[in-house]
Amino acid sequence: MEKKIKLWLETLDNNKKPDEFDAKQLVKLYSIKVPRGKRLKPKEALCLDDIKPPYVLKVCSSDILHKTELQGVVLNNDKESVQDNFTMIQNRFPGENILVENQTGFMGPEFIIGIIKDPALGHAVMVGAGGVMTEIYKDTAFRLAPCTVNEAMDMLDELVLSPVFDDFRGMALDKRKLALTISQVSQLAHDLGDTLSQLDINPIVFSAGDWIALDVKVMFE
Repeated sequence: MEKKIKLWLETLDNNKKPDEFDAKQLVKLYSIKVPRGKRLKPKEALCLDDIKPPYVLKVCSSDILHKTELQGVVLNNDKESVQDNFTMIQNRFPGENILVENQTGFMGPEFIIGIIKDPALGHAVMVGAGGVMTEIYKDTAFRLAPCTVNEAMDMLDELVLSPVFDDFRGMALDKRKLALTISQVSQLAHDLGDTLSQLDINPIVFSAGDWIALDVKVMFE
């Protein structure tokens, strides 16, 4: 895996900070699923290739971390509206890349998986209630990285949100697959070593039998 990380680092031109597209390519190395999408350069024409509607359009910049607040995300684009909205977001963020993705439908709550770096203890992995609920509920659990799948299962049991895994209102969420993803993220942090400052997957959602990382941020020292 160290070889794969080295090759990924080489894709970051001039050691630039990774944007959302870069970060998603990194987590894919650890079998974490992301929506199908592509990054388009400034002034590049819209190209959808094999991406299916509905589409999500996002400004894709390592310097713009809070895209929604800056009106940098446009959801629910169909084939008729995507071109106009693509042009609009290009004009709103001149000089920035644009990410075009398939919009993922999902069942149940959103989760967050994160990595933080403690000066004394090193990296820790976190899981909790995600999306806009992250800062409101502060429902989280932590372990040092790397952690096992069983340790990740224990983390999920510690959450106030944990009853959603028990067929709550018919939501058949795969708890063990989410625990596996937590363990994979913790291994990623371990493999990157001291260069990694922070990583956030928020939200990660359950869709068509898999957990899908909808937004990923990676920050280096």
